[in-house]
This record gives sequence, C-alpha cells and structure tokens, in this order.
Amino acid sequence: MQPAIVSPPSTPSIWGPQIKHGVYLVGAPRCGTTAFSKALARNPQICFSKPKENHFFIRVSPDLSPEEISRTYLQRYFPGLNENHRAIAEGSVSYLYSPEAIEKIIELDPNGRFIVMVRNPVDMIYSYHVRLLFTMDEDVTDFETAWNLQEARSYGKYIPKRCREPRLLQYAAVGSLGEQVETLFRTAGRERCFVIVFDDFIKDPIKVYKEVLDFIDIDYDGQTKIARKNQNRGFKSPFLQQFVMNPPKFIVKFIEKREGQGLDKLAYLRSIRRRLKKINKVEIKREALSDPMRQKLRAVFADDIEKLGGLLNRNFDHWR
Repeated sequence: MQPAIVSPPSTPSIWGPQIKHGVYLVGAPRCGTTAFSKALARNPQICFSKPKENHFFIRVSPDLSPEEISRTYLQRYFPGLNENHRAIAEGSVSYLYSPEAIEKIIELDPNGRFIVMVRNPVDMIYSYHVRLLFTMDEDVTDFETAWNLQEARSYGKYIPKRCREPRLLQYAAVGSLGEQVETLFRTAGRERCFVIVFDDFIKDPIKVYKEVLDFIDIDYDGQTKIARKNQNRGFKSPFLQQFVMNPPKFIVKFIEKREGQGLDKLAYLRSIRRRLKKINKVEIKREALSDPMRQKLRAVFADDIEKLGGLLNRNFDHWR
C-alpha cells in the first residue's frame, strides 16, 4: 500500500493550459517500466513521449530559458500532443540516478509527478546485465565476471568500446534502490512520488495502474490487461545491432542536431530503426543465477533493502 500522500499546491503548467502536469516514470531499469509506459501511452488523456526514454533533462543545455526548454521538449518528443490530453509523460530511467535532472524537472514543472518501479535488486541486476549486453554497453557475457570488474571500471579500466556511460556498469550502485529512492524523495518531495513494487505489479497490474491514475489525476480508461514486455533478448548480428541500438557518436550527433528541425525525416529514420531492431532481435533463455552468487548479492544489498522497506513501510525480508 502507498502511504497517504498530500499533493503539492498546483500552479499553471508550462506545458500548456490543458496540461495538468508532466508524469516522469524515472526507473528503475528491468522493473516493468516498458510495460507500464505502454499502458500509460494507451490512455487517451496522456501524451507519452516518442521515444519512451529521451533522457532530455540529462542533456538539456543550461543556457536555454524555461520557455525554450518547454518548446524544444514538446516539439521533439510530443508531436501528437492535442487538446484532449491532460498530461504528458515519459520514461527515462536515467533520471532516478541523477538528482540534477530531477531538480531541473521540478524547476520547470513544479506540478510534476514521479513514478518509480522497484524490484528485488538481486533479480533486477541479473536481468539488467542481459539488457546491457543487448544495448552493447556491456561486452562481458559472464555476469559474475562483470560484477567483479566494477572497481576496475570505476577507474576507467575495461570499459567496453560502445558503452555510452561507464556509470551504467556499476551494478551495485544501480541496484541500490533504497538509496536511489531516498535521494528522489529528498530531491522531489515524497508528495510528488509514487513507488510501484514489481511484486504488486505482477500480481495485479490493473489495480496498480488505477492507483497511479488516481495519483496523477487522470481518468481510468477501461484497460483490463497489461502485457509484460522486454523479456531477455539477444541479437543476431552484432554489426547491425551497433547501429540500431547503440549507434556511433557521429550518428547520435547527427540526429540530435536535427531534432526539432526535420521532424518528418526523424520519424522516418526512427521507423526504420524500429524495423531493423525487430528483425535483429531474438529471445534468449538464460541459466538461473548460481546459488553462491545469489547469496553474495543478497549480502551486498541487505542493508539497502532494509532502507527501502523503511521508506515504503514494507517488509522485504523475502528479498534478503
């Protein structure tokens, strides 16, 4: 159960007269954010960003005025925004690990609402490693080896050639959800945050969906099913994968330079990318985490799990 939350006072939204606020699904990775994002995007009162994870507030220039930020953000990522929408939403999980991004959002959108999804960190991190292999941010296929490289990588050693951000490879920090949620509460204010526990979402996704709609003040649209997404995936061609999932920097710069200028061309490029991703991906089965490694991770995350339980007034002893 979510603790009782008192909503902060409302102010006029910078996103437009009909928009109440932005909704920011800030993480954590491998906790059901893709499935939940798709459910929110199907609600006719919500305009969800394209792509889901745009990481805009990580990259936004400090030289832009609030009006310029608002205009750029809406033009780039919300081309379908219309008078029927009551909220805009996005799902950049990187924001959970960037208090600076949260501060920028609140400064621009004081009515903003933050949604966090959390999961047993042992299961989350093992799944997260598969995801990094898929995005080519990680090149060490054995999870235990990748885990043991964290200290060396913190000094810049053994960083994969195509890794976009070395901090992604710090598995212990990424899995410390108690610490991340505590920082989010401190930065954004508890009243602006709704935390979804993955166990609850799997058990009754529609119940969770309705609770979130109440929190963001959006009407229930009658959805009765939310399908799980992003099972373990691999790829057929490493050469093709580097372009469709983690393109070279010159391609990224090319696209960023033209965002907000040639929107039709960008949409066309993204549609090609989606088709190529679909062609290249393959579902994979992964061996279960070994018992010794599971016990090691439980010990590493035990205190953080206790912290998360205290923040949410929940008992997570079964995770430990």
